[in-house]
Amino acid sequence: MPCAISLQLGGVAEMAHSNGRGIAPDVYRAGLQAPPMTLFIEILTKVTLPIITLVVLGYALQGRLKLDIGTLNRVQVYVVMPAFLVHFLATAKQPLSAIWPVLGIGFVLFTLLIGVGWVIAALCRQRSSLGPMIGLGAGYANVGFFGIPVAQLAFGSSSVIYMSVMTIVATTLICTLGVAILAPTSASRLGKLKTAFQTPLMPSVALGLALRGIDVELPSVVTQPLLLLGSIFTPLALYTLGAQVADSKMARIEVVPQVLMVVLRFLIAPALAWGLCFACGFSREITNVLVVGAATPVGVLLTIFAAEYKTEADFISTAVVITTILSPAFVTAWVIAVRLF
Repeated sequence: MPCAISLQLGGVAEMAHSNGRGIAPDVYRAGLQAPPMTLFIEILTKVTLPIITLVVLGYALQGRLKLDIGTLNRVQVYVVMPAFLVHFLATAKQPLSAIWPVLGIGFVLFTLLIGVGWVIAALCRQRSSLGPMIGLGAGYANVGFFGIPVAQLAFGSSSVIYMSVMTIVATTLICTLGVAILAPTSASRLGKLKTAFQTPLMPSVALGLALRGIDVELPSVVTQPLLLLGSIFTPLALYTLGAQVADSKMARIEVVPQVLMVVLRFLIAPALAWGLCFACGFSREITNVLVVGAATPVGVLLTIFAAEYKTEADFISTAVVITTILSPAFVTAWVIAVRLF
């Protein structure tokens, strides 16, 4: 099944890029020749429905189990996510020649979208607490769990290399810049930084990148527990999202901010990615993959931080569900768009 979690993709990406030239032309052309309706059904059944199933499971069981959402979130933030980050970053096999250009584009795109979303929320006179959350939702796409299998379906397995790099960028930035933004607004800049470092996420990112940089291979007695813990990140996050939505006290969906989130996530983000790739002179193969990756739904990890810092958790949980449900239509439309142009 192509819906493998990002933790397992380092070796696949390395093999896919072994020729040093990116996506193989025959694989790329084969992906582009898939009929739109076939691609839509593949995305719906192999990507979206498994995601929604886990969310629905959490939603359905929460009324009976009454699990404490705060405890679930703390398990994610303090145990599962650190294990995932250290293992994934330390064992990443992407060659530097593939990482640096996409790394730069990913960083610029993420930070630009945060600013754009924040400004648009202010111009539309949304409450002040929604500005940073809409900005982070615009920037943080689900390129790992959603974008990688979509890229495999649309462009072939060789495209995994670029989505894997985008996953590293998005995860690192949401755990650093994102956490700093969501830290209590009453704190000073130093206080925000201290709050961000009170969780093990930033140290985990630093440790994983350091191990990758000096090419240290940890013993199995360390890597296996990290792998086992990290492998439950995605299903637990999706289950927690469903339970969080079930416990939401929001009486109705806030139409205007949710519409803004859909427009930013599915229209502005991929269009901006396309423009940046064109300005940087990226090849069509890389551009197409990154554009489609930018059109994926809001990443579920953001809901965990929103709940942890008590910042618009209901809004962003609903946004994740809405954008995930709508994503097959929009993602397929962007695949067709990059084919035509």
